[in-house]
Amino acid sequence: MNPLKIYLQALISQNQQESSQQVKQEENSQKQNIQYLQKEQLLQIIQQCQTQYQPIQQASKPPTLIEVQNQVTSFFQKIIFQKQTINLTNVLEVQLPYFMLIMSNLIIYGLQNCQAEKEIIEDLVSQYKSNPLKISMSCSLFQTIALLFRSEFIIYDQSTKYLANFLLFRDDFCDIFFNTLYSYQISQGQTVSQQISFNQIHQMIKKQQENIWTTFTFKLLSQQQQKITKDSFLLQFNRYTQQMNKFFTKSNLIMDLVEQSVKQTAKLHNDQIFQEYLLIMGSFKATTQDFLKKATQVFFEETTELDLQQFSLNTLKIHKEMNCQILFILPMLLQLESQYLDHIIQNGFIEMKVKNSSNYYLKMIDKLKNKCVYNGEEECNCKKCQCIRRNRNSAKESQKKKREALEKIGPLQDEFNRLQKKVKQLETENQYMTSLILDVFKHPSVEKIASQFLEPLTKIIADSESIEEC
Repeated sequence: MNPLKIYLQALISQNQQESSQQVKQEENSQKQNIQYLQKEQLLQIIQQCQTQYQPIQQASKPPTLIEVQNQVTSFFQKIIFQKQTINLTNVLEVQLPYFMLIMSNLIIYGLQNCQAEKEIIEDLVSQYKSNPLKISMSCSLFQTIALLFRSEFIIYDQSTKYLANFLLFRDDFCDIFFNTLYSYQISQGQTVSQQISFNQIHQMIKKQQENIWTTFTFKLLSQQQQKITKDSFLLQFNRYTQQMNKFFTKSNLIMDLVEQSVKQTAKLHNDQIFQEYLLIMGSFKATTQDFLKKATQVFFEETTELDLQQFSLNTLKIHKEMNCQILFILPMLLQLESQYLDHIIQNGFIEMKVKNSSNYYLKMIDKLKNKCVYNGEEECNCKKCQCIRRNRNSAKESQKKKREALEKIGPLQDEFNRLQKKVKQLETENQYMTSLILDVFKHPSVEKIASQFLEPLTKIIADSESIEEC
């Protein structure tokens, strides 16, 4: 064999080995980063739990709800540290949205396995089995449960993996939901704690009360205050916009499932949900900045601060005028994701090939992903906005140069018009003189002597015409 070919084959083989090793190193690095983030998040939860709550005081006193919740939290944290999995079975006989069913069973599992007083545990488990909507969670318990789902340590059925990217459990949104939905609860021993209840989450999904989303949005923008000021509204709405912009730009549950359904998987496809998601995304991308201007004008035209009632009335008014529901986008997405998970469960796990329009939705989503809601405004520094600002500045500079050129051309144009009028006047006079001279030469008395100066005069007229043509 040719030595050169042998050398080239060896070189290609070496390059392939190096590239495969590099890919493996990158994958290992990503795994290590994810594990590191999980540990950091868990340590933050533990630290928060230690600073916020006192340890169980005396064995003689019955433990409070928050103390039991701390025991359950510690049990779940050990599972995360040890990278174990939890195999759940359904112990409930009630109908709940899929994600709430898994959460209920997970909390009951945690209660049954934590180190707390048996009588209290049995009482809580009995209550929660009969009515899961009575379940409430402290901040540290809720964050730990969200981390369990994100780490995919929960095994229930084939759809449990989708909860890793569910909106309520996402790292960038779980704190937002807790800080917006929590309420203060007083347990035995007068212990006050912030709790998020299943009943509140269930109401957000079912929307049985008309004002539930309005109340949620008001708490979100006012940071749980009784009233919201103009400055606070502008600040929180800007944060809200940035969070939602990131959500639509990066991977999320529905977007991932749309991509999967392009493979013609019947159980994942749902035209209605895809259409609603596209409408929500399109509405947010198209009208956010216009909405902010309109909302600021309507909300604070006659007052400097708003209470819940004023906010509710103005929100309905603005949404109706602008034909959008931007302030309800977060609860709408939570409801839509929940409905999608329920659709997957009801549709079963048999993969059937079917013709669908997922490709269309995927293309439209990709187009909208590249559109920034700020549309070149100074608040955003993304590449898209930078490009828009450069184009706008270039157009302004071009317009400026045109105006300057017109300003310079203005006096010259006036002088040109004056000279043009003078030329026309001279042309008219020349035509008159030529006609007069020709009439004179036609006279009998002049005709006899015309030959003496006719030739020079003809030359003069010809010369004058050639000058005019020039």
